[in-house]
Amino acid sequence: MTSKIKIERARWWALSNPAAVFYGSLAAHLVDVLDESVPTAATDGKRILWNPAFLDSLTDEEVRFVLLHEALHCVYGHFWRLPLTDDGNRAGDYAINRILSRIPGISMPKGGLLDPKYDGLAEEEILAILGRTPQAQPGNGKPSSQPGKPGNGKPQPGAGQPGKGNGKPQPGKGNGQPQPGASDPGGCGGFIAPDASPNPNGQTLREKWEGAVLQGEFLAKSLGQGNLPADLARIVQRVRAVEVNWREQLADWTRSIVADRADWSRSSRRHATAPCIYPRRKRDQLGTIVVVRDTSGSIDKALCDEFSAQVTQFSADLRCKVVVLDCDTRIHAEYHLEPGDECPLDARGGGGTDFEPAFDRVAQLLDEGETIAGLVYLTDLDGKFPADPEEYPVLWAAYNTTGAAPFGRTIHVKK
Repeated sequence: MTSKIKIERARWWALSNPAAVFYGSLAAHLVDVLDESVPTAATDGKRILWNPAFLDSLTDEEVRFVLLHEALHCVYGHFWRLPLTDDGNRAGDYAINRILSRIPGISMPKGGLLDPKYDGLAEEEILAILGRTPQAQPGNGKPSSQPGKPGNGKPQPGAGQPGKGNGKPQPGKGNGQPQPGASDPGGCGGFIAPDASPNPNGQTLREKWEGAVLQGEFLAKSLGQGNLPADLARIVQRVRAVEVNWREQLADWTRSIVADRADWSRSSRRHATAPCIYPRRKRDQLGTIVVVRDTSGSIDKALCDEFSAQVTQFSADLRCKVVVLDCDTRIHAEYHLEPGDECPLDARGGGGTDFEPAFDRVAQLLDEGETIAGLVYLTDLDGKFPADPEEYPVLWAAYNTTGAAPFGRTIHVKK
């Protein structure tokens, strides 16, 4: 079995196993690269660098563990929370390995760091303890005189480079000098200096992973796997409490409810001369997206205008119909937009806030035969919610609050 196949098998398992789908969706944001310059595996926030010899030595269960381990280094923000040192990597490993140890079907590689005395501690607390605790030298149990270094603090032959016995630094990425965090004291994969290249959509690395956490939670909930471990639930709550790039989140959510399927009625034009028939990719009927603007007076007009412009944009991009409702305690206006139509900027209303009238109107549209793909609600969440969650997807674009709606997905927006 080639190295790449082992990784692909691990990824498929993580995305198809209910107990691991949240973690598998996070790992999907990382690209796999075989790289002999790393001792085991390492991530820079965009890639996972795999040492081929290390990868070949792992069982399938251990490859799954390392894959999810690297994803959690990113999710937990170790790039900006911890130093790029051996102790920084140890602190990160102790924190995330206790989470992974509870997932069935994966196995921590030999030498992995797991100690119950660190349960419930944040990485920064673990790092402080490691800084005060001499590290034992592998093989003889003798403490190191310097944290993170074996024996007497001098480099040991072959340290950090499997199969290398001359103790000299091995070439890595860059100028051939040892890179900070390039060793792996935990044996399960570490984190290295983050990739500084810009993301195509202008997001920072931190924004990218905050968005990935919300997408992973949405996927897990949609598959009935919404009970996350307490540590990860706190991460989701923290991410919800900050204002991520809501424009990207809105665009991603609307794209996520578009499905493609094979159409065998006619062959694909690209394969017209092929000896066998290839199906065309046909977009399913998307249906109508309902957009509700809270017009109670709590939504800033400039923000409402920009939000309306985003509605016009995704309607055109997805070629879908949109119904726009202006609602406070009742519906004041209803607009039916075709792809390419401009969403009106002026929102009518100005009273209190009650979410039920908008959901009642969607129920009427369904009874009239309208296909509803989902609902987006721009609001400050200060109002009366329906008693029961709806079956169709709901996205709450929450303004001027750190709270979350009792159902659906919540993103936080700002001007």
